[in-house]
Amino acid sequence: MERTGTEEEPRRLADFLRTHRDRILSDWLAAVRRLAPARDLDRPILLDYLPQFLDDLADFLDEVRAGNPATEPEKLPALHALERLEVGYDLAEVVEEYAILRQCIIDLVHHESAPAMRSAQLARLHSGIDRAIVTSTARYHEASERTLRALDRISSAALTHRDPEKMLPELLKVLLETCASVDAASLLLLEGDLLRVHAAEGIGLEHTIGETVPVGASLAGQVALRRAPISSRDAATDPLVTRESIKRSRVRGYYGVPLLLGEDLIGVATIGSASSAEFSDEDCLLFRTMSARAAALIAQARLNAELARRNAELANALEYRDRILGVLSHDLRNPLGVILMSAELLGRGGPLSARQQRSVGRMADNARRADHMVRDLLDYTRSRQRQTLPISPRKGDLLTLCHEVLEGLQLLHPRVELRCTAEGRTDGWVDPERAGQVISNLVTNAIVHGEPGAPVTVALRGIDGEVWMEVHNNGLPIPEILLPHIFDAFRRGAAPAKGTTGLGLGLFISQQIVAAHGGSIEVRSKDGEGTTFRVRWPRREAGS
Repeated sequence: MERTGTEEEPRRLADFLRTHRDRILSDWLAAVRRLAPARDLDRPILLDYLPQFLDDLADFLDEVRAGNPATEPEKLPALHALERLEVGYDLAEVVEEYAILRQCIIDLVHHESAPAMRSAQLARLHSGIDRAIVTSTARYHEASERTLRALDRISSAALTHRDPEKMLPELLKVLLETCASVDAASLLLLEGDLLRVHAAEGIGLEHTIGETVPVGASLAGQVALRRAPISSRDAATDPLVTRESIKRSRVRGYYGVPLLLGEDLIGVATIGSASSAEFSDEDCLLFRTMSARAAALIAQARLNAELARRNAELANALEYRDRILGVLSHDLRNPLGVILMSAELLGRGGPLSARQQRSVGRMADNARRADHMVRDLLDYTRSRQRQTLPISPRKGDLLTLCHEVLEGLQLLHPRVELRCTAEGRTDGWVDPERAGQVISNLVTNAIVHGEPGAPVTVALRGIDGEVWMEVHNNGLPIPEILLPHIFDAFRRGAAPAKGTTGLGLGLFISQQIVAAHGGSIEVRSKDGEGTTFRVRWPRREAGS
C-alpha cells in the first residue's frame, strides 16, 4: 500500500530528525543501558541534554542547507560532558554515547527507507556528531584534570589537619584557590535543627563563624531542607537570602549545596562571588564534587575524634579497674592466708567427725582456689602495667616437675588418664613454682575441654639449648575464630565447660610466665587431630 502525502517520509534530514525524535531517543535509551554507569540512572538524568541536542542538530542542518553561516552545536555537548563526569562516566563511555546516537539515526533512516538517506546533509550530520565528541572530550578531560587536582589538595589538607575544626578552613582555602570566580566560601554543619557556621573565608565572612541558621531558613537552610543545590543571582536583593551578614556582604552570585553522606545530611557548603551573578557549570560541578569529598572527610574526622574520645575513656576506665584489681588482690591475700592456715590447723587439731572433716576440707580447697584467682589477678595487673612477671629460676628438671604436677591433678581427676613421656635431656633453668603453674594450667585446660574419658599427654623433648613441652588432648577443635585470641586475658572459649571455675586468665598467665623465662607458647588445633599446646623452655636462664 502506497503512503499518502501526509505519511511520506521527510526528504530533508533535519525534518527527519524532528519527526522521528522520540523514536531515536527511545532506541538510544534501550541501547545505551549496556554501559555500566547508565544502568541505574533515572531516565531524565540519562537523557540529560540529548533531546535539545537533537533539536540543535536539526537547526544546524537547516542553516547549512539554507546556505547560512553555521557551526556545529558545542554548548550542550560541553554541559553533557560535565554532567557525565559527575555521575561517574569515564571518557570512553561519554564518546560511546555519541557513537550509539549516530548508529540509531543511521539505522532508522535505512529502516524507514527515507529519502533523507540520500541527503547530501548526511556528511554534515556526521560532522555535527563528531564536533560534539571533540567538544565533550576536551571539556571532560579539562574538568577531570581540574577536579583531580582539587581533590588531591583536599586530601592533602585532610591528612595534614586531623582535627575537624582545623581541617575545615583549609578545605575552604583550597576551594578559593581552585576557583577564580569564587570570592567567599562557608561550611555550615548540622547541629540538631540548626546549621552552624564552622568555617568561613573571603570578603569579610570570617566574622560569621558561629552564626546559626535554622533548617528551612535563608538559602543555606533551604538547601538543607530540600537536600538539593540552590543558587541566587543577587544575594543582597533575593528574598530567599535572609541572613543579614550575607546581605550586607559584597556577595552577588550565591550558590549552596548539601553535604551528604549517603542519606545523612552533614551540613551545607556555600560559595559567593563579588563580581559574577552566577557561576559557570564547570565551577558548579567542581564545587559539588569537592563538597562531596569534604562531606566524607568531615564525617571521617568526626568519627576519628569520637573514637579517640571513647578510646581515652576506655583506657582511663581500664587503668582504674586495674588499680582496683591490684589493690583488692594484694589486700585479699592476707585474709585468705589466715583462712587457709586456720583450716589446715583445724584439720590437724583435735578429733573431728567425718562431716566436720569434709567441711574443713571444702573450706581449705575453696581458700586455695580463691588464692589462685588472687594470684592470677596480681599477675594480670603486673602485665597490664608492662611489668615482667617475677620469677626465680634455678637448675631443675622439667620431667620431675611434670610428674609432681600430674600426680596432684590425678587425685582431682581420677577418671582421666594422665600420661607423661620424655626424650632427651629435660633439665634447665626454670622457676619450679611458675613452671608448675604453666603445666597445671595447660593440663587442666586439656582435661576440662578435651573428650570425656580420653587421655591427656604431656610430652617433653630436649634438643640443643631448649626443652619442648607438648600438652595434647583429643576432642573438638578450638574454633578458628578464637585461635588468634586464645591467649588473651579473660578468654574462656566459645562454650566454657560445665563446672569450669576461674577467671579465664590461665592461658594468658601461662604465656606471660613462659615469656618471662625467654620462651614461647603456641597452639595447634584441628578436627580429627585434637588440640596441642607447644611450649619452648630455654635450657639456660633468660638473659644469660
